[in-house]
Amino acid sequence: MRRIGLFVFFLLAPSLLFAQQIILRHIRVQNQPNQTRVIFVLSAKTNFRSFVLSNPNRYIIDFRNTKTYKKFTQLFAGNELIQAWRYATHRDGVFRAVFILRSGVWENTGVLSSTRNHETRIQIIFSRAHSALASVITDKEDALHHRNVIIVIDPGHGGKDPGATGLQGTKEKNVVLAISKKLQYLINQQPGYHAMLTRTGDYYLTLRQRLAVARKDKADMFIAIHADKWKNTHARGVSVFALSQRGATSEAARWLATKENASELMGGVELNDKSHLLRSVLINLSQSATIRSSLQMGDDVIQSMRPIAHLHHPRVEQAAFVVLKSPDIPSLLVETGFLSNPNEENRLNSQSYQKKLASALTLGVTDYFAHYPPRNTWLSYWRNHPRYKKS
Repeated sequence: MRRIGLFVFFLLAPSLLFAQQIILRHIRVQNQPNQTRVIFVLSAKTNFRSFVLSNPNRYIIDFRNTKTYKKFTQLFAGNELIQAWRYATHRDGVFRAVFILRSGVWENTGVLSSTRNHETRIQIIFSRAHSALASVITDKEDALHHRNVIIVIDPGHGGKDPGATGLQGTKEKNVVLAISKKLQYLINQQPGYHAMLTRTGDYYLTLRQRLAVARKDKADMFIAIHADKWKNTHARGVSVFALSQRGATSEAARWLATKENASELMGGVELNDKSHLLRSVLINLSQSATIRSSLQMGDDVIQSMRPIAHLHHPRVEQAAFVVLKSPDIPSLLVETGFLSNPNEENRLNSQSYQKKLASALTLGVTDYFAHYPPRNTWLSYWRNHPRYKKS
């Protein structure tokens, strides 16, 4: 898979990367007017990455395979640059420190020379922006004005509409909600992304209401999660659909389009002040570009699915699903498997398989946006600034 790094990675020990547990021994703080130096003293060379987030302004640094036996308290009490901070060691062995910065604070990270006992020192300098730097910080490329990529996840059906029902009684609405919640969680762990759900419980939304959520939240991507059913109980596998302006491209896609659209007429676009001809031209132009983006995104999702799931279709299918009809939001519908297949029904009920599906979907989504980041987003900013690229 193609990958573009969105973080700063410093490779300090190319060999024996995880051969020993790294100990964070000290955190030293040096305060000066308009500047705070924070020095992490580690027992050996390690990998670390750093990145920034907004709302609130945060600087995050992660150390691989690192832990500490000390408690660090009151390090930044009354600090004029650092409003607060927190740290924790995660299950994967990553030690993370999060600094919540006051307005106008900038940082610079570097590696200091090793001491006699082979300790490694990582220094972060937090400082007020000087006039030259301030001009950069306040221009249109300023990180403070960038936003997260917004992903709206739509768990299909819900409430009075159970969707497909498996041979063992599994309801589609419950399975897809569980997968969607896992997908939301994983996407929200990725810096520069924010995912939300159209529904968070067992209640019914019309297709237009689902689209309205995506439009209200100014989504960069809309992804509908469904599970399938077919008269042939041997049918299995994942399918990924994008919108087709000319209708379905296969018999299965036509059948699915009829099934998913049965409860709702084709949705319109709010262009009531435009002539009929102009409305048609605007919608067609916008939708053509959106479909191209959806197909590319769908291909990335399919590639990420290959290692963990059978593919019912080896390529992105196209069908006239109402839920994909937004003319300006790239949209996908993912059929996660067939509830009519007993083996697949069991897998879709499995927490571990749901997590695998969610992980693969997350990989596909992030792979697409790494290559095609929307304007004015953190991903676009990181891609265009070398300090945020993979070293």
